[in-house]
Amino acid sequence: MYISYMNEFEACPTEGALGLLTLLIKSGRFAESRLDQALDSAGLTFVKWRMLDALVNAKSPISLGKLAGHLSCVKSNVTQLTDRLEAEGTVRRVSDPDDRRSRLMELTDSGRSMHKAGLEALESITRELFAGSNEEQRNSLKRLLAMVSGT
Repeated sequence: MYISYMNEFEACPTEGALGLLTLLIKSGRFAESRLDQALDSAGLTFVKWRMLDALVNAKSPISLGKLAGHLSCVKSNVTQLTDRLEAEGTVRRVSDPDDRRSRLMELTDSGRSMHKAGLEALESITRELFAGSNEEQRNSLKRLLAMVSGT
């Protein structure tokens, strides 16, 4: 049995393990779309919020390489995102006190405010998305997703 969920040219199986992976991809795209919609009110996307969150959690300025590792993406993507966020005034590059050739990233006050507003929006949409589930179901889903992702 096949369903078309992306467009008329991309039919995907709904049975067995491949069907589960198809559903995982579909639900991931749906969730990311809902998160982006929720974050729009804070002037963010989920990708931007994740970077701000990484900087909040770093507690001090961090290199682009470490930031890329934390976000599980390549350094060039972090550089491009940093350029956009810096232009928006939410992050800034600062000199590395241990290496004059290097630059570190840190949040601005505006970035901290946007992160907080984004966190509130994410908490709200998360409650909405999981409103029909109980803790046991969420824990089971978490274990299955961890298994599939190898974490």
